[in-house]
Amino acid sequence: MDDDKILQITGEIEETLGKDSFAMISDKIGELMTGNTQNMQAIADLKKENENLMNRNEKLVSANGALLQKIPMEKAENPYDKEDKKEAPKPINLRNVFDKHGRFKK
Repeated sequence: MDDDKILQITGEIEETLGKDSFAMISDKIGELMTGNTQNMQAIADLKKENENLMNRNEKLVSANGALLQKIPMEKAENPYDKEDKKEAPKPINLRNVFDKHGRFKK
């Protein structure tokens, strides 16, 4: 509720009650108007903070997206493929089978 609307309502109350009766409750109406002004300011501050947080969130989401695009996507390795990729046996030749004395190596 804006200040003009509040002043209109208080003016109508003053007309209805008369100036003497209105004077008795005007302090309480003043407190209500002050409280309303403080509440409106608090709401405006919260809206501004919310907007700042939403902007920050958007920036963080875009930054995270950019970082994720920089991470290379590699094919997932299958653990069973490692077992199949054992070294192939070396070809056997006579030097590998016998030692320098001509005995068979174990």
